[in-house]
Amino acid sequence: SGINAEWSLRPGAGSVTEDKLLVSVVNCTTNQQIEDLVGKKVPVMRTLPNTPVKVRSGVVVAYPGTHCTPKHTSLCKSLMEPLGLWSILPTEALIDVASGLCGSSPAFMFMMVDAMADAGVRMGLPRQVAASLAAQTMQGSAKMVLECDEHPLQLANNVCSPGGTTIEGVYRLNRAGFKGIVMDAVIGSIEKTQGKEMRYNY
Repeated sequence: SGINAEWSLRPGAGSVTEDKLLVSVVNCTTNQQIEDLVGKKVPVMRTLPNTPVKVRSGVVVAYPGTHCTPKHTSLCKSLMEPLGLWSILPTEALIDVASGLCGSSPAFMFMMVDAMADAGVRMGLPRQVAASLAAQTMQGSAKMVLECDEHPLQLANNVCSPGGTTIEGVYRLNRAGFKGIVMDAVIGSIEKTQGKEMRYNY
């Protein structure tokens, strides 16, 4: 938050110089807020990495501040690209959207892996085997989305034989409102990042 950024930056603001690039990973804090805290024409690059950067398979979205040049953007890219997918967003406001989509969603993926593993255990697989199979299936499926020139839904359809086992599972997911539940979780995370009031209907 902006409060955390002020707590972190205020003591060292005097040592920040205009010939250095300041890379921010603080969520919910704009480039302008950081520029105001520093009080100089320091190039600031606001970034948002997600937790899978720990294994160099993450996402880092970014937006340059007022005093950033293409050279600064290139420098930041060289620093962040080894961590996973690097993307400069069209507007800074979209970082809040990416926060919900990419920053929060690893938790949803972990929950999906856990649910799949539980199903495997329920049906007789050892837990470690079930968890490994579920995680590798998710990783491989994500790789297909990134590398195959097909819509994700078409990739799903390709697995569904008429009257088969997969379409039965897809039917049950759709009956439970799977897509709406996932969209609602992501949108809720985005709106929380944007500071919107949370309303809960149970």
